Amino acid sequence: MTNENRKQNIADELARAAQALQAARALLAAGLHNDAVSRAYYGVLHLLRAALLTKGVEPRTHGGAIHLYNVELVRVGLVPATHNRVLAGLQRARELADYDAAVVFTEEDARAALADAEVVSAAIREMLARDGWLAS
Repeated sequence: MTNENRKQNIADELARAAQALQAARALLAAGLHNDAVSRAYYGVLHLLRAALLTKGVEPRTHGGAIHLYNVELVRVGLVPATHNRVLAGLQRARELADYDAAVVFTEEDARAALADAEVVSAAIREMLARDGWLAS
């Protein structure tokens, strides 16, 4: 992957992340809590992928993205270690929201998932800006 391709792929992932987080907010406002939880997770997943692309890493699975994020960014101190718990919680909530019809998330649950996603988002964006990967 060339540096220009990498920059474009990072920009694409950031755009998808912003769109997913915007959708999560809209779904929350519409009372579609399970869908809001799912989109909050996807917003974070796209941010993880963007962050990993800066290291030349392209995960193939959701679990792989979270694992590599921990290895490449959390363990070396580039982002807070508290993300481990947050990411695991968001991933599990997304799986329940998408695949378990018996699970109904409340407005409070959806707000908490979105808040968690926004915390991780801010930390990743801060790292990307610090390292010169965000377009000015």
